[in-house]
Amino acid sequence: MLLKDLYDLNSVELVKVSRNSHGQPIGLEARLLAGYLGIIARNVNLLSINYESWHHMSDSNKNQALDNIKERFALVVSDNYVKKVLAKKWRDHKSTLKKEYFEKNISLEEKL
Repeated sequence: MLLKDLYDLNSVELVKVSRNSHGQPIGLEARLLAGYLGIIARNVNLLSINYESWHHMSDSNKNQALDNIKERFALVVSDNYVKKVLAKKWRDHKSTLKKEYFEKNISLEEKL
């Protein structure tokens, strides 16, 4: 299954993600989950980049993103694990944006 196939699933079909003895996702479904977490982390409607850190973001935003993930995946990994990975991907995305737009000597219009 590819990431684009996730959007074609109906509401009763979920991708089952297996885990190893350490509670980490494994298998092809784990790669699919990781890719989807990256998409969610870059979605500013769910996880805004206006926050200085992940810890300052409201729990309602984090839970809304988690609910979105659970609509497509049958998770056997903990919610805390998913949020931890999501936080890392969100920070990486924010860092990439900052490197590309914030630290350059470009006008405000170009940044926007």
